[in-house]
Amino acid sequence: MRLEAGRPSTTGACSGTLPLNNEGGDSPAMRELLFGFEGRIGRRVFWTVQIPVLVLFWLYGQHVDPLLARWFPYSVFEGVTFALVFAAPLIWVQCAIVIKRCHDRGKSGFWALLLFIPVFGLLWLLIDCGLLPPVTESARPVFRSVP
Repeated sequence: MRLEAGRPSTTGACSGTLPLNNEGGDSPAMRELLFGFEGRIGRRVFWTVQIPVLVLFWLYGQHVDPLLARWFPYSVFEGVTFALVFAAPLIWVQCAIVIKRCHDRGKSGFWALLLFIPVFGLLWLLIDCGLLPPVTESARPVFRSVP
């Protein structure tokens, strides 16, 4: 997704493809996809990013959490602090992807807060973001700023 004049473009949003930047270095489209909160993405791009993120979360829970428990056996607060610092990039990418998918579904990005509800949040993620089609342009709500 490319941003032009503060607006997300819809190029590739409905087809599930991403514009690629072949200028070398970090791709602005990939950086915006993983770390930006504006624009929208289709189901194909959502699952292309979501599956590796879920695998990384699983690996984190299997390997990093037990390691932190051994490093900080008597200090819960230090262990939780390090766990959140290590998990922060994964949480950020997860939120960015879900917010963009919510935009594609015609919803506000605040729906991504449901991810912090343990079981219900994951079920909602799989059904609403992963399976349901995007909202058509005519049915998409218009969010306006209050003057």
